[in-house]
Amino acid sequence: MENNKRYIDQGGLTIITEIASSKDLAELKTYLSAIGADDTGGGIVSFTEMKGLHFARWFLMEGVKISDGKGGYSNEDKFPDSIAYTANYDGTVEDHLREMLSVSREAIIKLYSFCSGFPSNPSDDQIIAYLQKHSNKNQLFWPAIRGGTVEQLKGESLLRSKIETFLNEAISKGKLKGKNEEEIRQQIVDFVNSDNEISWALTPRAKTSFGWKLRYYGKLVWKLIFLLPMAVLFGIWFALVGIFNNRDNKNRKPIERSRDFEALLKNEDRIFMNQLTVFGGIKKPYWYRTTQLKIGLWVFSLNGVYRSNKGQLSGIETIHFARWSIFNNGKNVMFLSNFDGAWEIYLSEFIDRSAAAMNLTFGTTVGYPKVTGFFGGGAHDEQAFKTVVRNNQYPCQVWYSAYPQLTVKNILNNQKIREFLDGSSKESTSDWLKRF
Repeated sequence: MENNKRYIDQGGLTIITEIASSKDLAELKTYLSAIGADDTGGGIVSFTEMKGLHFARWFLMEGVKISDGKGGYSNEDKFPDSIAYTANYDGTVEDHLREMLSVSREAIIKLYSFCSGFPSNPSDDQIIAYLQKHSNKNQLFWPAIRGGTVEQLKGESLLRSKIETFLNEAISKGKLKGKNEEEIRQQIVDFVNSDNEISWALTPRAKTSFGWKLRYYGKLVWKLIFLLPMAVLFGIWFALVGIFNNRDNKNRKPIERSRDFEALLKNEDRIFMNQLTVFGGIKKPYWYRTTQLKIGLWVFSLNGVYRSNKGQLSGIETIHFARWSIFNNGKNVMFLSNFDGAWEIYLSEFIDRSAAAMNLTFGTTVGYPKVTGFFGGGAHDEQAFKTVVRNNQYPCQVWYSAYPQLTVKNILNNQKIREFLDGSSKESTSDWLKRF
């Protein structure tokens, strides 16, 4: 188990590449549909061979609209049709891209040959340089299990499954009859130690290094130092919010379903987890709304990175990864997440637990429900909020999950089972046994 040797971070990559006007869009759609024909890459992209890949998606960004400054979208000014690739991975960006090329080089070249500026007969280094050049910064990136690699999550699932099988067989043969909790625990430990596939679980995961901690807490110190001037800036923004909200409300249109959701619904609930791909236009004036959005995400990063870092984002226990990314020179914003369960329940959780955060951030976008101040209204109108999300949600032509049967709750439970075995948990034996 590599996690026992070294701590490995998770990353979120967003690459947006413009489709060349000379290319056949219908042919590109056909190729993406072939890759997305099943949940593992359609036999074209070898997702399952990428050992450090948690989630990946490709989706088309067609006719992405830009604010007209009057409460709607411009008919003339649009973001060029593009392909977006997003991934959640272990290690570095370059590690991920090189692994992708090592198993699916031909497919990557064919796909990006539809894009402007992609080199002909490229080397791996040229492909990586091209993709990194078109990568988009994440304003906020959140992993549910910090330091939890694909290998670890799958390994801990196997650990729980094997222990459960061992216990069921032991019970059926009467081997646990009359045994107390500590004796049962010892039998489990002996079983784990005897199985080469799971004996690694008796060794604790590698700790974060001093350098990692210095960078991690150093960033926190700087953020806390900047909170005071940020509070002053926030006060100025609060004074202006009424002016711009009143202007927006004069042009406000009724919130109604604006398009057919069939393509979205067709790709939902194929497995127990789903993806959410939402992007929309930031309202004018950009200098104000984009700054508000960045400030909001900067503030919420304190919670997401330093507080909600053990499987729950603001109390929501269903999100595997989430990220916010501003693109198109501050004119548009994207929200991406991978989550357990149904869309309806997921959105309801956001409303119940994070409506204020949604208002401060996505209240900056065109068509969002009426916000009062920074935090009032908006997402608190449940049906209006859900309609707006659907109106700004787009289908993924390709979506992959490395562990489609593992919910966040499963992952956290499996982690607790392993931590008890490796000695890093203070849980009682009685409580630990209840996890099976």
